[in-house]
Amino acid sequence: MAESKISIKVYVDKVKKRVVYAEADYTFVDILFSFMTLPMGTIVKILGKHADTKFEVLGSLNNLYKSLKDFPECYLATEECKFLLLNPRNLAHDLCRNLKLKIDDTDEPIKYFVCPKCSYLSKLYSIFDRAKCSKCSELMNEHFSRDHNVASGGGGVFVSDISTFIVTDDFSVMPYTATGSFCLLADLGITDTNQLEERKLDLGCEQMLYLLKMALSHGSPFTRLVFHSVTPILDLVRPVQCTTFDKCDVMKKQASTSLKMLLDVSLQKSTGRFLFAEAKEDFVDFLFSFLSIPLGTVIGTLMEGASSIICMDNTFKSISNMSVGRYLKSQDIKDLLVKPHFGQDYTSQNQAFPLKGTISSLKLNFCGITSTYLPKDPRIKEVFLKQSGRFFVTDDLVISPASSHLAMNILNKLKVSFYDVEKYEISLGLEEGLRMLKASLLSGSTLSDSLAHQLKK
Repeated sequence: MAESKISIKVYVDKVKKRVVYAEADYTFVDILFSFMTLPMGTIVKILGKHADTKFEVLGSLNNLYKSLKDFPECYLATEECKFLLLNPRNLAHDLCRNLKLKIDDTDEPIKYFVCPKCSYLSKLYSIFDRAKCSKCSELMNEHFSRDHNVASGGGGVFVSDISTFIVTDDFSVMPYTATGSFCLLADLGITDTNQLEERKLDLGCEQMLYLLKMALSHGSPFTRLVFHSVTPILDLVRPVQCTTFDKCDVMKKQASTSLKMLLDVSLQKSTGRFLFAEAKEDFVDFLFSFLSIPLGTVIGTLMEGASSIICMDNTFKSISNMSVGRYLKSQDIKDLLVKPHFGQDYTSQNQAFPLKGTISSLKLNFCGITSTYLPKDPRIKEVFLKQSGRFFVTDDLVISPASSHLAMNILNKLKVSFYDVEKYEISLGLEEGLRMLKASLLSGSTLSDSLAHQLKK
């Protein structure tokens, strides 16, 4: 079966070899806007399948995701916790199944599992096929599939199907008007229309994943797709790889009451270089929670539109400024895009951000009787990790159970003598957590970048 494709027109500056803007209908803009609903772990997972390995994206989150995949299950509260953290829920999953291209590989209906013995009493379900019943401890292996092809109201999923949009090379989106396109050309210093060339692009899933990867890492996604450019288009977009964190205080008013965690940081005495951190399970639980937060929540709720990932900041701002009815299909749709909240039904009490899971009840027909079922809570004592010793966390968020052997290996790799090591204890709250989340999106040195203001020589 042939792969689905969508088509857009791009207007190319032949002189400077760059894409000035794209003209697209709802099919492309729907997919672009759907990026906001994707949990960070889902983005890491789908981009990890992309054939192009030249570009690293999302700072240290790739290491965090891989650490969770390799994390010994004996440290997790339940086996179900690991599955749910590695496969975070997209709250717009039902709607996104109506997109023309399904880039997140979740086009198959979710299977729901109940305990064949206790389902009448517990009224609980799980999406994990090896979950154990909280009442009888037997496997919840009776499964149901629901048709999630939820109607989107005809035409577009998020935006009106009668509108045409301009999408700039740094992913600002605006309804098409001739005046708008002329102003854009003037702002870019293009006065001669003979300088422009119109091209048609047919995009499949592979091309959309490439655009997403470029938007998250280097900027100028359309120009890079068309010209395979590897150098920044500095006069078209601002630099994306901003590593300053002094503005990451958007929730200071809540910081005084936020959860506090302790982190032991080891530095090299002679240079002040960050070596590794030692942490308890609460901090590791907190880091793993990054993977369940949707991109729109990271950019909008937590970073207030200033994540330093310029393309995604622009897309978020475009959605926020777009009117409901004529362009966005409803206020509920707009809220789903700009306030997608958390990707899981349940969050850990170690999740320091002011975010809560949205409990997704559903109706299941079991033996002819339709009842409302709630998701089974996979946590124990409201956490995903057991109280279980200490862990090493590297600067780029590789997490492993602590051991003397591993500590020596880290020092040997960094060519540091254990005589040249000193330790600091740092208290972490909401403000530090926000700095760390922002750094993890952009940097391969998350801990040292986000904690630099606290580290002393």
